[in-house]
Amino acid sequence: MDVARRLWDRVATGTLDAPETVAVTADRVYSQLHPALGRWIGVEGFRALLDRALGLARTEYPVLGDLFFLGGEDPVITAAVRDYGAPTVVTGLVGTVAILIELLGRVIGLEMALHLVGQVGELSTRRLVDAESSGGRDG
Repeated sequence: MDVARRLWDRVATGTLDAPETVAVTADRVYSQLHPALGRWIGVEGFRALLDRALGLARTEYPVLGDLFFLGGEDPVITAAVRDYGAPTVVTGLVGTVAILIELLGRVIGLEMALHLVGQVGELSTRRLVDAESSGGRDG
């Protein structure tokens, strides 16, 4: 979760208290992950991993509702933030990224998954691996 949070924080602009800011940040995170990871695992591979991550995340974070990250979901995310609060929605969105990293790690290995995601958020692989080895949850 810590690694996913760092990526989220790196991409975020402004305060995450405003519903619109949460929506824009979510769009940025997933917009950047899609081409960066899709180049290595294919567009369909990325979509399959994201769909699986969302399915798993919804059991832990019901606030995610019917999000699919197909684009144009800013109004849905904004409404969720108004209904549940920014911290709850952000936790669910970051949790989805963490699960995506875990799933990708199962396919290509954790170090490679961390390296690829680290490139997206401009974080060094070393810091990501250190965060994982310090006892955090995968991803």
